[in-house]
Amino acid sequence: MSDEPIKAPQRPPGIVWLDIPLALPDLLESVGLWRSMTGPLLPTDERELALLAGKFRFTPGQIQATAAYALQLSDWREASGEGGTAGEWLQTAAYSLLRHRLSDKAVKMESRLDWDDLILPTEALQLLRQACNRLVHRHTVLSEWGFDRLLPYGRGISMLFTGPPGTGKTMSASVMAKAVRAELYRIDLSRVVSKYIGETEKNLGEIFEQAGQSGAILFFDEADALFGKRSEVKDAHDKYANMETSYLLQKMEEYDGLTILATNFAQNLDDAFMRRIQYIIRFPFPDSEHRQRLWRSAIPAAMPAGEIDYGFLGETFELTGGPIKNIVLTAAFLAAEAGEPLTMQRLLESVVQEYKKTGKLLMKDRFGPYAQYWKG
Repeated sequence: MSDEPIKAPQRPPGIVWLDIPLALPDLLESVGLWRSMTGPLLPTDERELALLAGKFRFTPGQIQATAAYALQLSDWREASGEGGTAGEWLQTAAYSLLRHRLSDKAVKMESRLDWDDLILPTEALQLLRQACNRLVHRHTVLSEWGFDRLLPYGRGISMLFTGPPGTGKTMSASVMAKAVRAELYRIDLSRVVSKYIGETEKNLGEIFEQAGQSGAILFFDEADALFGKRSEVKDAHDKYANMETSYLLQKMEEYDGLTILATNFAQNLDDAFMRRIQYIIRFPFPDSEHRQRLWRSAIPAAMPAGEIDYGFLGETFELTGGPIKNIVLTAAFLAAEAGEPLTMQRLLESVVQEYKKTGKLLMKDRFGPYAQYWKG
């Protein structure tokens, strides 16, 4: 047996050489295999079975090995008092069997964040959840309802996140990955883009091939740096740059999982490129109301804090979520050093520090009733 067809160096007389392809189970067959091999010892609902089948392109033998190892995990964890669910044990066991090489060109991201941690416009949240539901219910729609026959290719889910830095693009990707219990990899563009013709496509092809083993979510941050507006072909470099863009689109459409492109400058992306993206989610600069919520969410419940004027912070300082988190963290360390709760003074001192870091001028009159805390 071999993963690739083998050509016989010579054909001995009387021997027939046949290539017999043994394809991986399709989605419907895979769900049935997971159901039969988990059985009553690992009771798993249909939603979880569909997620496993869609995520892991396993052979019947790999599914059987996963179920056997998950059963061992369940015995060990229950004996140690850790507990858990059959779905969690099966996910852990399945990932332990994988041998992909995504970490060669990407960084794995972990998240403890949930939907409640995202402070975004309602429309953006609805689209994020809708994309997650596509992953959860693709077994029903594609296999049971027959849409896979109408979509011989192009079953991948593609998303574009646009908006200023610090508005929640990376956090949203992390929340989505946790919601569907999928691996999330941020693509390291420095390891993908190559000046040598054809090398970038080769790297992209390997990323999508490796990601297909576990249905990983691929997150291309600052994607406009790699796939900007397709230029008029003036030389060989322009021609191959356009080929790289087309190749990315092709791989995104062929991939059965979720691909996310994030950019701070949507205007740099080609219009034809944008039309082929299924979900375009805009992350706007937060208004004062959203900024107040960001300030509140950035302070953990366990943090001892005095009276914080969230209204003043949200109205006065036009900041996104990223800088707000930096400010609160800096203020928390200042408070810890002083042995006191978090106060407005520490927060405002940290605001000044954050503005100086970015080269922005912050005048004393902006501090209003808290002018005594301004340090130029």
